[in-house]
Amino acid sequence: MLSGKNKMEAIMRVLIMICMVATLVSVALAATGTAPFYTPPYVPSSCYGYQNKGVMLAVASDTIWDNRAACGRNYQVTCTGPTNQGIPQPCRGSVVVQIVDY
Repeated sequence: MLSGKNKMEAIMRVLIMICMVATLVSVALAATGTAPFYTPPYVPSSCYGYQNKGVMLAVASDTIWDNRAACGRNYQVTCTGPTNQGIPQPCRGSVVVQIVDY
């Protein structure tokens, strides 16, 4: 049998392992795709019509659209490869975008 102190240590180890696995799961839920490039004006959109929602916007794919349920959701998009040819901005880092269209 484990003493009170040993039980607590065992419980802490299990909790730490669960947290580590949960952290890895979020990485596993990422998906790759190709990002389109749009020029202003960014209206109208399927979600908001002619309401201007700013410039950090995204179009939902079939996978996340869910009959407009994706409208307004925010996603962190991370660049993993080179930009499209002819686009002057280099591909760097991550941005947060809001879904406004399909």
